Amino acid sequence: MRLKTLENKEIFKDISENTTYHLLIIGDALKVLKDENIFPDESVNLVVTSPPYGLRKKYGSKYCDKFNLEKWTIMIETVGKELFRILTPNGSLFLNVSPIPHPKTKEIIPLDSYAYFSLKKSGFYLRNKIIWHFHNMQNCTKRLSGRWEAILWFVKDIKNYVFNLDAIRVPYLTNDKRIKGKGRNPTDVWYFDRVNNMVKKKLRINHPCVFPEPMIERIIKMSSNPGDIVLDLFVGSGTTMRVARKLNRNSIGIEINPEYRELICRRLEPDNLMYGKCILKVINYDN
Repeated sequence: MRLKTLENKEIFKDISENTTYHLLIIGDALKVLKDENIFPDESVNLVVTSPPYGLRKKYGSKYCDKFNLEKWTIMIETVGKELFRILTPNGSLFLNVSPIPHPKTKEIIPLDSYAYFSLKKSGFYLRNKIIWHFHNMQNCTKRLSGRWEAILWFVKDIKNYVFNLDAIRVPYLTNDKRIKGKGRNPTDVWYFDRVNNMVKKKLRINHPCVFPEPMIERIIKMSSNPGDIVLDLFVGSGTTMRVARKLNRNSIGIEINPEYRELICRRLEPDNLMYGKCILKVINYDN
């Protein structure tokens, strides 16, 4: 696929088939997504993202992560409308959200349910609700300890979407030699360790929420093809862009906090030559 989104702004020139292109936009995603010069209709193949959801995480001075369910659902509706517009007809949206305790009552709020009804208003179909299971998290004393988050896989067209099952098959549960094939379907329950503080320190990643790379690899392999454009509108530490590069996809990331610019750029540096040539451009949208 030609880089329709990127070419419209003449950000990249001399596009090569052997090069991946990555655009980091420093700005407010709710404003950037509405800019049709950057995001024309049907210009992005896959969206993988996780919005802030009121856990008072420290995302920097540009964003205040306070809980307000009504404002949060309106934000998801606003984002959903624009994402439906910019996704290709066979495109997918993967939205990672977590059940969270209300800051005052401590009642558990199922944000994945609110996200579902918000995104249905834009026309999306839910293909799967994936349970991301993990172990390394805090232990609760007055309720059962939370050990999962939801990844909602939405498609624009329930009859036409990218699904590369053979690219994500996992080993069979038994060594029975009578079983033939490339492996089994990974199902809708995935186990991936969270990126803990020890790992963050080792990798010099100063961000409160970091996707595990193997999980994003599975999503990108499953729902996009080489050369496609992958968007993360709350790109944070840049994991989605980094994995897209490794898998020979192009990427666009939007990040409201300019303090993470250096981190994202560093994480897109080549680990070795096997990933091919990478070109990264950065735009300060609000300037």
